[in-house]
Amino acid sequence: MKIRNVAHRGLWNAAVPQNTLEAFRAAWAAGATWVETDFHRTAAGQMLCIHGEGELLAYTGRSDAIASLSREDAASIRLDPVRFSSRSKGAIPPAPAGVEPPAPGESPFRIPLLEEVLATVPKHGTLQSEIKGYAPDYPDVFDAAVRAAGLSEENVVVSSFDFAALADFRARKPSYRTLLLVGVPKDSETDLIPKIAAAKEAGFDWFCPGLTDGDRAPTAAELDAVRASGMGLRVYGVNTPEALRTAARIGAEAFTCNFWRDAFDWAKEVPGLELLA
Repeated sequence: MKIRNVAHRGLWNAAVPQNTLEAFRAAWAAGATWVETDFHRTAAGQMLCIHGEGELLAYTGRSDAIASLSREDAASIRLDPVRFSSRSKGAIPPAPAGVEPPAPGESPFRIPLLEEVLATVPKHGTLQSEIKGYAPDYPDVFDAAVRAAGLSEENVVVSSFDFAALADFRARKPSYRTLLLVGVPKDSETDLIPKIAAAKEAGFDWFCPGLTDGDRAPTAAELDAVRASGMGLRVYGVNTPEALRTAARIGAEAFTCNFWRDAFDWAKEVPGLELLA
């Protein structure tokens, strides 16, 4: 069985912040062919690459709304991986041997713009781009940036937890592949089958439930519904060997992972499993 290992927010660690140009370049250089990231459309009109306000606060101490950040903010704000490591509640990939985090006040890392991230994507690469901070002009701005970078729809998959935003993007830019992210808390009785039907009706290409510690895995009936829909099955939050075993068990074709390098070692303990970069 083959499953694709997608570098979640690039190849980041305790010395290099997630969703930075450095993290993306490191992922492509390490052999990743799929990288996941996030883009916000701000009130000032740019597209910023950062997951959310929680990450902005943890990396910088600033509590700004991302939608309020200007192009000048993006250029001047520095992301401090040491600060993030001290405040983050989740596990952080360790820095590679010989790579040290920047000294206090000397971080070179900043929030990239959409066009800068697209410039890192190799011709054979695929950027899985999550919609954040959607706005009416998001599809047109995004598509124009992809074209300006010399890329095409083949280099991009657009994802979101926001069904309405993803459906609007899909309706307006039908040549792009789309992936619906769906999280269901453990012990929840929420039935995903109606959402699977709605995703099929909207024309999405993949259905992507979560396998984080806080999510429940899809049921057999839900998995059957995804297969019957014709959509592909991908999963997110595969950050432990246990989650990888679950992804293999349910037949996922790809997953996102914070510990991209480690996942190849985890896969050695799963009989018959081969990970694709």
